[in-house]
Amino acid sequence: MISTAISIIAAISYGLGSFFQRQNLTSEHTDRHRVMTSGVIAVLTHLAVIVQITLLPEGLDFGFFKVASLVSWVIVVTVMISSWKKPLDNLFLYLFPLALICLLASNFIPSSYEPQGDYTAGVALHIMLGILSVSVITIAAVQALLISFLDKLLRQKKSLSLVSHLPPLETMESLLFEMIWMGLALLTGVLVTGVLFMDDFFGQHLSHKTVLSSISWVVFIVLLWGRHQLGWRGKTANRWILTGFAFLLLSYFGSKFVLEIILDRV
Repeated sequence: MISTAISIIAAISYGLGSFFQRQNLTSEHTDRHRVMTSGVIAVLTHLAVIVQITLLPEGLDFGFFKVASLVSWVIVVTVMISSWKKPLDNLFLYLFPLALICLLASNFIPSSYEPQGDYTAGVALHIMLGILSVSVITIAAVQALLISFLDKLLRQKKSLSLVSHLPPLETMESLLFEMIWMGLALLTGVLVTGVLFMDDFFGQHLSHKTVLSSISWVVFIVLLWGRHQLGWRGKTANRWILTGFAFLLLSYFGSKFVLEIILDRV
């Protein structure tokens, strides 16, 4: 199968990218070109796999592992683009293996999800906004955890080579809130398109997803208000970010995991 062969190429490229970045941390002379070349090959072949296993003749396949693969791809591409202006390369040590695992799972683990061929343009937009919002807010959540880790190291006056090339905390925190604003805008689009285009958005089948997404939206609204009005930062801001991320993650992946993996139905 063509997707299997391409998946192997993507997996090898992700593995090499992570390996080269690890070498850069332990070598006096870094070679960023090898990391980015491997990354570009990986995301291009990963995208090819996503298209092949998601856009099927019978419809769109948004199964659990397919969506996880797409989310991981969006995360990697976003960080790769940002890394041209900001020193974010160390994140590839974690993101490349994550994308590799999601890619292989989407291609080799069977799913009970039945491809849907009757999506309207509005529903397709709602789904894509949902995937993008989860991707952006996932990046923000990971960055919040990284900031907390770095802050702890600074307070303990410790240093690790793994994080020695990351930008100052102030720069990372500024980037973090830029992503929160972007994620909130996308999440707002998810809720609006859900109301406009989803017939059962408030129905029993989607009620838990609607409630959890709305709670996540409120959490990020309160966070940004607290940031602007009360100057929230550090541990306080990170707790709100991770709380909003947890609700958003449960709203989508929680329901898909229970329905498709545990209950073996859509």
